[in-house]
Amino acid sequence: MKLWAWGQSDPGRKRERNEDSYLVDPETGVLAVADGMGGHQGGATASRMAVEQLAKELADARGDFDAALAAQRFGAVRHTEEMPAFEEPTGDVAPSMHSQSQTDEYAPAGHQAIFSPALELMRGVVRRASGAIFEHAWAKPELRGMGTTLTAILIHGDKAHLVHAGDSRCYMFRDGQLRQISDDHSWIAEQLKAGSITMEEAKASKFRHVITKSIGFERDTDADLKSVQVSPGDCFLLCSDGMSNYIEHGELERIIAMTWYRKLPETLIALANDRGGDDNITVVVGLVSNA
Repeated sequence: MKLWAWGQSDPGRKRERNEDSYLVDPETGVLAVADGMGGHQGGATASRMAVEQLAKELADARGDFDAALAAQRFGAVRHTEEMPAFEEPTGDVAPSMHSQSQTDEYAPAGHQAIFSPALELMRGVVRRASGAIFEHAWAKPELRGMGTTLTAILIHGDKAHLVHAGDSRCYMFRDGQLRQISDDHSWIAEQLKAGSITMEEAKASKFRHVITKSIGFERDTDADLKSVQVSPGDCFLLCSDGMSNYIEHGELERIIAMTWYRKLPETLIALANDRGGDDNITVVVGLVSNA
């Protein structure tokens, strides 16, 4: 499979700074959107660090994800062996995570990959990025509290591998139908799923920007992982909530169907700005074709 891709980002109408970052690397087959938040310039720093680490490690793998995953596990084992005895943090030392999440399926030694090696590698990249952002924030007081969403897909063979944390989104457009393949990690999404609020209440809620999962707020993060089958002609659209807050699913489906894919980032950003543009807006589009 071959990937054609386009991306664009805009600060919007209300924000002075753009804290979004994005990644478009057709050669490696990776697309990503990160929406940063927190601190003086912290959001921009966090989102940039996340996409840069993803870009570097996936490019370094050169398509050999089995070898890259083996190196990741070996590195994790060495890090564990050389780790000094734990001491309670004092002063400005970053606090440590004492245990892994119950949903943690990654263990560096003797672990069988439940997903593909590519997806397992992406899981590790996200954890390393989260740790790096967390440590960088603790080293610089003006950046403390920074973090970022991260939504990324890797096209490899006949699969698209998704890693996701936060409320940025990934959509897949196939045969005229649009499907959101990421789940929003937000307070609003949880309340809607539980039936506690209506869609109208969600749109008006002052908590609509509160997210429940991110990269960098904690040293370790368990992102959502998913693989989907891809076929030539499939289109993927990744965006920050600066776009998705203004364009509902049905309208987005119609726009994608009627617009040249390379024009979609520009078209959708302009529409979000016309409707208020109260946040940074980022759109990345990828088209899968035969090699």
